[in-house]
Amino acid sequence: MKVCAKTGLIVDIKGTGPASKQEGGCKTVAIRADMDGLPIPENNPELPYKSKTDWAHMCGHDGHMAMLLAAA
Repeated sequence: MKVCAKTGLIVDIKGTGPASKQEGGCKTVAIRADMDGLPIPENNPELPYKSKTDWAHMCGHDGHMAMLLAAA
């Protein structure tokens, strides 16, 4: 398989259980999570942990990665 992305991970797990022995082979399940931040302006000037730039760190990677790992 050729993958052209510069970042990412593809995991192909071949099962050996009963489903793998059925006609047509195993079932396929695909799951995806992203770690991209979004370019959203920082609108919380009063917070001590606000961004030091004009852009906030708006992403859902903590939740996305937790859900992906739980599914795996």
